[in-house]
Amino acid sequence: MGVDLVAENSPKNSSLTDPFIESAAATAGPIVRQGQGGETLLLWLCGIGSIGAWFTAGDLVSYLWALTSSKLANPPHPGLLVVILLLASSLGLLLGLAAWRIWRRDSLHQEIAVGWSPWLMVLWGVCFGGIMLINYPTPAQAHHLDKFLIGLLVAVVWSGWFLARPQSLARALDGRLVHWVNVALVNLVVFLAVGEATVRLADPLLARSGLFGDKHTPANLKPHVPVRGTIGFSNAQGFRDRERVVERISPVPRVLALGDSFTWGAGVSYDEAFVTLLERRLQADEPAAEVINVGVPAWGPHEEFHLLKAYGIRFQPDLVMLSFFIGNDIQNKRGDDLSLPQFLIVAGQSYYVHSNGNWLHDRIGPDRWYLYHDLNYLFRVGGARVRQALSGEGERAPSAASSGEFAPLVSHERYVRGIYERSDIYLAEDTRFFAQHWARTQDTLLALREFLAKRGIPLLLVAIPDHIQLDGALQREYLAGIGQAAEPYDFYKPQRLLLAWCREQGIPLVDLLPAFEAAGSPETLYFRNDFHLTASGHRLAAQVIDPVLQAQLGALGKVKGSKGL
Repeated sequence: MGVDLVAENSPKNSSLTDPFIESAAATAGPIVRQGQGGETLLLWLCGIGSIGAWFTAGDLVSYLWALTSSKLANPPHPGLLVVILLLASSLGLLLGLAAWRIWRRDSLHQEIAVGWSPWLMVLWGVCFGGIMLINYPTPAQAHHLDKFLIGLLVAVVWSGWFLARPQSLARALDGRLVHWVNVALVNLVVFLAVGEATVRLADPLLARSGLFGDKHTPANLKPHVPVRGTIGFSNAQGFRDRERVVERISPVPRVLALGDSFTWGAGVSYDEAFVTLLERRLQADEPAAEVINVGVPAWGPHEEFHLLKAYGIRFQPDLVMLSFFIGNDIQNKRGDDLSLPQFLIVAGQSYYVHSNGNWLHDRIGPDRWYLYHDLNYLFRVGGARVRQALSGEGERAPSAASSGEFAPLVSHERYVRGIYERSDIYLAEDTRFFAQHWARTQDTLLALREFLAKRGIPLLLVAIPDHIQLDGALQREYLAGIGQAAEPYDFYKPQRLLLAWCREQGIPLVDLLPAFEAAGSPETLYFRNDFHLTASGHRLAAQVIDPVLQAQLGALGKVKGSKGL
């Protein structure tokens, strides 16, 4: 913003026409000197900002009060929310006072605001206000709080400066540095607008990609989406599967496959995923047999159970197969999140969705920008290949080459450090955190089993091992990195707990760990620096699951016997 202060416009404040301001106004250029009219716009901006700040403060008070009676697995830190509450209240007061000062006739603040550029105020107001709304702190998202806090601090400093030292602020805003900041902002906005439009027109694949974002599908998954970096499309319901008819029209075997990215088939083509391979094995006896894939990346048992109740049960399956990744599903961290339904229910739809509850963020945030995804993809792949070249790791394993990955997107060091986030499940002695989440997981699985039992549908669990459980060298590297001995760790503990619990509850379990260990080559079963399965891993999983699945369906009188590929 610029200021055009002329002696004739401010007879009562001749100090405003000192040489410093005249020089700054003369050198700022036309980009920041648009004449009079800025005071009315600034009055509106301050008034709207004050109302918004007070609304935020009230919303935070209500939200903090609600937290006292809610059960969140990972509640936000109340201290930071209290700081934001205090800053929002202060900002509301300061902006309200600023609006009042500007509204007063012949005030110093009004005189200064007269010459500020209206269109630059609009540009800054829209950009700053948009950023604040996109990062609105409730429902609380940890990765948003710091951004909103920084924005509040900037706004408080600006409004306090304007109230206490308006002449000093006017001089600062007429400086060359601010002039070039304004130029940079204009160019950035133009670049983003043109770049976004160009990518949408020039990259139709990217323009249709992005899994989440369609509230009309059962899991908020976009329909008919080409999966970039992986071969395949999603179906009309947004799932990575062929088109399915929900209504049951024949007595042929029908299995519903619940799970996360392993079931979905991350990193492999649709034809290579173990769910697809199992369907083909069943079709050797029953050509119309179905194994319906409703896996959703990043979900856990709690979300999968909700999807089953809201949508999956409509398929009337003979059996439900739930894939259970040892690395994170044994800790059902979101087990209590449905206590705040406004986080999870969109437009009255009764299913869990991948959104953070902020309407504006979920629609115009960076995750919705094609330019952001395109640049992020290029930087990640390019950076991965540079790291690969510098580290001399060489080409990736031939067994996974068919899946289209030529360099891991995560460095090996970062991958090893990431194991720490789930390391408590491998501690020989239960931590309080692990015990709480394991209890939640058991409750979810029992509720899921009971839901199916009332409908005469059996449940089959499939335990998918974590990469570190099979790779002794990775275990040693991880322990060396955190400076601990091997004694406190038991990398087979999760399977033992799950197997004992399933026996106690009478739930059949397929544990893939023994077969994966017998294969003897974890580097061929898992992607490098990634715990997802390669095509070889999916084939082995299908081979192990198939006879158990055939036996379960055979007991129901649905298949005659087992056939291999």
